[in-house]
Amino acid sequence: MGFRTGFVLARLLYITSSYDYPLLFHGEISETDVKKAIGFYLSMYNAPLSVSVLIHTVFSIGLVGIVAKLVRWSDNDKYFGTLSLLLYFGSVLMYIAVSIPNLRVLAKPNEPSIVHRAVFDAADYRKVDNYTFQPLSFQETASVVQVIGATNVIITAMLAGVLLMQLGEWYSIRLDRIAENKRRQESIAKLGAHRSDDKKAN
Repeated sequence: MGFRTGFVLARLLYITSSYDYPLLFHGEISETDVKKAIGFYLSMYNAPLSVSVLIHTVFSIGLVGIVAKLVRWSDNDKYFGTLSLLLYFGSVLMYIAVSIPNLRVLAKPNEPSIVHRAVFDAADYRKVDNYTFQPLSFQETASVVQVIGATNVIITAMLAGVLLMQLGEWYSIRLDRIAENKRRQESIAKLGAHRSDDKKAN
């Protein structure tokens, strides 16, 4: 993943953090915070197709970039590239398996099939087979939004890890090039000294 791709993703997740953090780290959840978060996520979910395409394209470019680097497979990729791919792939899985189903619940909370696929702290009666479906309570809705926020925080940490791995790989390559250049200069100096001794001998 290039730094530009990481910067775009980081900006997107930074915007969501202003809605996520009050629900996760500010103690008791207020109805106002929940409504603000729901409004924000629904605006993202119902955004024009171009916005969705942009977000998914950025994710795809990052994944393709890491895989393309692994195809060359240098010694650095054995560590930095593999870890980057695992972290990035994990963030994509979190987005697909948790964020998207929960966003669909916010958009269609009265669809039983959609609610059943979501990840949240459901009421006890929902855990019983053949229960009568009821709309989500405020606590369940708040849980849905909290799960989305927590997922965003985890994805942010994973992408930060990817950027650290990429930075570490760049620094490692830089040190290798400095060491190689130093050896080359030493070899040139030794060769020059050897030729100078030969001329003196003649």
